[in-house]
Amino acid sequence: MRHSPPKRHSDTAIRVALSCFFFVFGLSSAAWVVRIPDIRNLLSVSTSTLGILFLCSAIGAMLALLAAPKIIARLSTRFAITFGFTFIVSGASIAITALILQNPVLLGTGNFLSGIGFGIADVGVNVEGAELEKRVGRSLLPQLHGAFSVGTLVGALLGTLSISTGVSVVVQTLILTAVFIVVLILCLPIVPRGTGVRSPLPQALTKSQARTNSQLRTPRKTWLHPRILLLGLAIFGGSVAEGGANDWLALSLVDDYHIPASSAALTFAILVGAMSVVRLTGGRLADRLGRVATLRMFAVIGICGVCLIILGAPHPPLAWVGAAAWGAGVALVFPLTISAAADGEDSSGRVAVVTAFGYSAFLVAPPFLGLIAQQWGLLHMFWIFVALLVLLIIGSGATRPLPQSSSTPVD
Repeated sequence: MRHSPPKRHSDTAIRVALSCFFFVFGLSSAAWVVRIPDIRNLLSVSTSTLGILFLCSAIGAMLALLAAPKIIARLSTRFAITFGFTFIVSGASIAITALILQNPVLLGTGNFLSGIGFGIADVGVNVEGAELEKRVGRSLLPQLHGAFSVGTLVGALLGTLSISTGVSVVVQTLILTAVFIVVLILCLPIVPRGTGVRSPLPQALTKSQARTNSQLRTPRKTWLHPRILLLGLAIFGGSVAEGGANDWLALSLVDDYHIPASSAALTFAILVGAMSVVRLTGGRLADRLGRVATLRMFAVIGICGVCLIILGAPHPPLAWVGAAAWGAGVALVFPLTISAAADGEDSSGRVAVVTAFGYSAFLVAPPFLGLIAQQWGLLHMFWIFVALLVLLIIGSGATRPLPQSSSTPVD
C-alpha cells in the first residue's frame, strides 16, 4: 500500500504555531518571576539560597545549548521542541511537588530539568523560525520574539492577578504546565518534519574541500569563527543591556528618583511595551534598511535612552521617555543576530552558539552588575550599558547577509 506524503501546512500556520511557542515561553517565565517572594516565603529560604535555586535553571539551559545542535542535526527541530517540552513539563511537575513538600533541593532539581527543556526547545523554535524566514524571504524572527514579549506582559499580569485573588503558586504552576501541554499538542503537528537535519557533504567535492567543510562543521570551529564571535559580542552586549533593565531599572528609580514602587513598575512596563511594539513591527524595517543599519540605529536610540535615565534624575517624565528608548534600543538584538547566524545551510549549530552568548549574558551579568552597583551606585553602573550598546554597534556589522557565493556553512 502506497502511503501519501505528510501534509504540509502553510507558512502562515507555521508562523502562528511558532508564535504560540514563543508566547508560552514568555508567559511562564514572567508569571514565575512575579511569584518569587511567595516562593521564598513558602520554602523559608534566604534570598541567596533562592538565587542558587534559580541558577540551576540557567545552568540547565546552558548545558542544553551545547547538546541542541547535535539533537537538531540528527533528529530535527520538531524532535528538539518535543524533547524540550517534555523536560519542561517534567521539571514543572517536580517543582510543584517541591512547593507542596516545601523542599528546596527538589525545587532546584525541577528548575534544572526545566532549564534543559527551555534551552533545547528555544534553539529548536529559533532554528525553525530562521528556516521559515528563508522560505518567505522576509524577516519574521522579530515578530516571533515579539510574541515572547507579549507573553511576558500577559504572564506578569496573570501572576499579579493570581497574587491579588489568592491563587497559590502551586495552582498557578499547575495551570501553566497544562497550558504547555495543550500548546504542544495543538502546535507541534504544524511544525514541518526534518528541519535542521544536517545534509551530507556534496559528493562532488574534492577530498580537500570535504575536509575543510568537515572542519568548519565542528563545534570548536563554530565558536572561533570570526563572524560568529562578532555576532556573539553583539548579542551579548544587547542581552546584558536588556537583562540589566529587567533587573535594575525599577530599583534605581525607587532609590535615585525617589518615586513609589508602583510608579517604577509603570516605567518598567513602558520599557517592555516599547520592546514589544518594536519587535512586532521591526521586521519590515529590517527588510527595508538591512539588519546592520537597523541594529545600529536602534542601538543609538538605546544609548540616548540610558543616558536620559542616568542624567534625568529626579524627573520621572525623563525616565519614562528614557525607558521607552532603552526598550526600543535592545528589542531587535536577539532576533536579528539569530537571523544572521542562520544564514547559509545547516544553521542549527550557529544558532545554538549565538544563542549561548545571549544566555550567558543573563547568567553571568546580574551578579557582577550587582557588585559594581554596590560600589558605584545604580545609576552610575548604567554607564556599562552604554558601553555595551557601543559594543553592539561594532558587532552588528557581522549581521550583514552572506553573499550567495559564500554560503558555505561555518558549523
